[in-house]
Amino acid sequence: MGTKMYQNRSIAQVVRHLIDVDVSLQDSLQRGYANLSAMARLLKPSVERLVGNKVSLDTIITTLKRLRGTYSIIPFNVAYIIAKSTVNVRTDVARLSLKRAPDLLKASRGIVSRYQKGFVQVLEGLSTITLVYDSSLHEKIASRFLSKDIIYEDANMAAIIVKSPREISSTPGCIATILQQISRRGVNVDEIISCYTDTIIVIKPSDVGRAFESLTELITLCREIVSKASP
Repeated sequence: MGTKMYQNRSIAQVVRHLIDVDVSLQDSLQRGYANLSAMARLLKPSVERLVGNKVSLDTIITTLKRLRGTYSIIPFNVAYIIAKSTVNVRTDVARLSLKRAPDLLKASRGIVSRYQKGFVQVLEGLSTITLVYDSSLHEKIASRFLSKDIIYEDANMAAIIVKSPREISSTPGCIATILQQISRRGVNVDEIISCYTDTIIVIKPSDVGRAFESLTELITLCREIVSKASP
């Protein structure tokens, strides 16, 4: 983005933007180990460039103090749902992405119906169809489609499955909080599928440990929030 769009914004808005795009800064503020003076010195050149004026270090530090609380609070309704969630890991998962077309969509739905006793999920996007399933089924499923219709395939993936209470479907912010927690550990999410109470996050096998640990920490934190709020 160009600097002109920020020149009419407050310093607080600019600082907030810079933190919002840097998960390491978010994490340090949320966990409370951030050195605000050092962070302000780090941000100062970017803040001045975006606002188009010199900005004092003290102003940025004051802004960071005000913002610190906004990154440390999980809304109670979100914490309540996540506190009652559980996390499971599924290895040996395959992912197959196809061009979206009526015949391919019909075939994909047929596969889900045929292997309904196994682990098979389908995600219908605007331009693609993605199937996530047990790696043991990969050859059988992939062979049903022409190579020209296959956009991407990988039979060496893993899935983190977060099972939550049914209220998750009507509570905004739960999935965003889960994904934010994972991203702070530097884990790339290849695919996410929301199936009523199940949130299926497809990642690389090498990221499983970090993703699982980060989510168990999140659940523990949410349970503490709920416990402290209880009479």
